Parts: sequence; structure tokens; C-alpha cells
Amino acid sequence: MQYDPKKTMDEFDSLMQDIAKTIPEQYKAFIGEKQIITKSGKVDEKTKWLLLLISSVTQKCPVCIPRAVKHCLESGWSKEEMLEACMIAVLVGGSSVMTYVTLVNKTISDLS
Repeated sequence: MQYDPKKTMDEFDSLMQDIAKTIPEQYKAFIGEKQIITKSGKVDEKTKWLLLLISSVTQKCPVCIPRAVKHCLESGWSKEEMLEACMIAVLVGGSSVMTYVTLVNKTISDLS
């Protein structure tokens, strides 16, 4: 399977820059909302990124997965913890979601 997490993130970032230039106010609102939601509150930031990873897998988002994996690694989650948590996504989303767990595993290897 062809999947390059670094290339995916770079291409997405490039595409988002065009959106930021075209609709700067809305883009800034989106980024601001993301920053507020992911910072520590009643749930710590580390856990929020793991939740985002599980959500990315459940939603089958090949763009969201590498970003969430990157933040999870930076937050100190181990490969085993991330993959175990991703099995919750499989439980919720069914066996087709397992394809995206393989993307998580590849991304962990590529970014570690």
C-alpha cells in the first residue's frame, strides 16, 4: 500500500495555505478553535491527542492520522498504547477501519 505520511502532511499544509490566503478570517477562526479545543482543560492535552487519533481512524481520514500520530508521539504515547487505543476505533467502526490502523502503524514507524 502506498502511503507517505510526511508527504501527505506537507501537501495538506500547502493546500491549507491557499485556503488561508483566500478566506483568512475563517481560516484563523478554525485554527483558533482547534487550539482552544486541544489545550488541556478537564481532559489533558496528551489524552485529547489520543482521542483525536482514535477519531481520525474511525472517520477514515488519511490526512488527520499523521498529524494526530505526530502529536501523540510528541506527547509521549507509545506505539503499543496508540495501536491499542485505535482498536477502539475498529470496535466502533467495524473491520474496514483496520485498514486505517495500518496507516497509524506505518506513520508511527515513519515519524519515529
